[in-house]
Amino acid sequence: MLPYALGAAWCMAENSTPNVQKKPVEARSDTHRSVSTKILNEISKSINEQKNNIEKQKVLLRKTKSEQDKNVIQEEIDSIQRSISDQTQSFEIILTSGLQLNGQKSEKIEFNWQKDLLEIVQPIMNELHELTAVKRELNRLKQQISFYDLQIHNIRKALNHMLKTDLDALKPAALSRFQKIQEKWQSQLKESEHLLEVAQLQHDEVMRSQVDKITLGEQFQKFLAGRGITLLMAITAFFLVFLSMKLLWKLITRIYRHENHRETYIQRVIAVGYHVFMVVLSIVAVFYVFNTRNDQVLTAIGVLLLFVIIWALKSSIPGYIAEIQTFLHAGPVREGERIVYNGVPMQVGDLNFHTKLTNPDLPGLVVRLPLSELLNYVSRPSGSNEPWFPCKQGDFVLLSDGMYGMIKSISIESVVLSLSDGRMPKTYMVSDFLAASPRNLSQGFFVISEFGIDYQYQENCTTQIPEIFRMGIQKGIQRESFGSALLDLTVQFSQANASSLDYKIFAKFDGKAASDYYPIIRALQRYAVEVCNQQQWEIPFAQLTIHRQVD
Repeated sequence: MLPYALGAAWCMAENSTPNVQKKPVEARSDTHRSVSTKILNEISKSINEQKNNIEKQKVLLRKTKSEQDKNVIQEEIDSIQRSISDQTQSFEIILTSGLQLNGQKSEKIEFNWQKDLLEIVQPIMNELHELTAVKRELNRLKQQISFYDLQIHNIRKALNHMLKTDLDALKPAALSRFQKIQEKWQSQLKESEHLLEVAQLQHDEVMRSQVDKITLGEQFQKFLAGRGITLLMAITAFFLVFLSMKLLWKLITRIYRHENHRETYIQRVIAVGYHVFMVVLSIVAVFYVFNTRNDQVLTAIGVLLLFVIIWALKSSIPGYIAEIQTFLHAGPVREGERIVYNGVPMQVGDLNFHTKLTNPDLPGLVVRLPLSELLNYVSRPSGSNEPWFPCKQGDFVLLSDGMYGMIKSISIESVVLSLSDGRMPKTYMVSDFLAASPRNLSQGFFVISEFGIDYQYQENCTTQIPEIFRMGIQKGIQRESFGSALLDLTVQFSQANASSLDYKIFAKFDGKAASDYYPIIRALQRYAVEVCNQQQWEIPFAQLTIHRQVD
């Protein structure tokens, strides 16, 4: 402690006189050695004096008859011996600059997981202990300096109070006791002053050793050259093993699937085991690097990190088990079967950690789902004639709300209808589109149109007139651009209405005429009128009869 204190005082003296040339390092070292030598001599002298005092006390102890006086003398001897022990230790501390020998004991430890865990954590704690050793030592020394300062202050205050005693008025017995107490306090003052100097010397030595330490940049370079390289090697080993085994597995599966696309249950079990082994071997590679480099701190950190990861994933273990069951074809979803995703029927592809969902009728519709989300669905086999979607891009559809248009685009979220040239698009959510019961006209359709003539043709209304209508309308339709798509046309008597004889025209068309759906409806009406004009049939109109009441 004293060399530190003297060093600090010397630095303050240098800073307070900037115009005076500073002494060289050799001169300061000589001053430091002379002060230390002086303190060592004083401590040695004090120890000898206290040993002589012990001998005197022992003589008094042998002569004393009273048990009470013997106890007092023995306590005094014990106090002096403790003081000698402290000063002897201080003498050694000054000589060794505060370094001490620590003994190491080997104990036989029984197996205990808590103790084993503490042993794993011990290197980390030792590292932290080493990093904070200097600060803790400085705090301890500061507390000692403060304690001795206060103790010296109180002793001097007590001694000053003793000086106020009227010695002439004391009797010989009281005077003798007074002198003993005064000597005790003076000895304690001297001892405290020595201990304060030792504490200050240690403090200054620690402070000076901090100045000689390497800089932050050098410490960082030292880390990179040591533990940094170890950490880099461990990370490299992990990814090297993991990626190599991943690449090997892809190569194996590619060769196998070239022969047989579907995997059996045993093959999937092997795949799960291989991936587990791949992760375990990658972790083993990390700890192998730590062990080879003999870095116990990184090994302990790795073990703790592994425990933390396992503990954090313990709540997810049931989910992982369910994913593995699905991967092994033992879950609610099977390969090649059908599920409904976002309202759209999708076919489950090869079950893997990420599974592709496709729609056979919509090749561009592909969704990739992780196994964790696939667990929310239940698949079923699809029928041979069961449609996967009511239409595809480019088809013309008619919805239940009367909306007619061409399918411009289909995605997993929406369906867009537009005119045949792509104009006036209208977007439907997939669920709304399917709820509107779309009729796919591009797969073929038929049109029903109604027409009526006057009652004066009642005689031939069910015999000749339907055929005349059919032939005339069919001839006219065949002249249209969509005439070649006409598959069948029938005219049937429908009903005897209030003011007309009604007929229904049934026209069946191929899907290629779907873009002319509304022109076809209008053409049926137009050619029905032309037939009436050719046959000079009268077309009735709605009549309103008013009956007036006569009084």
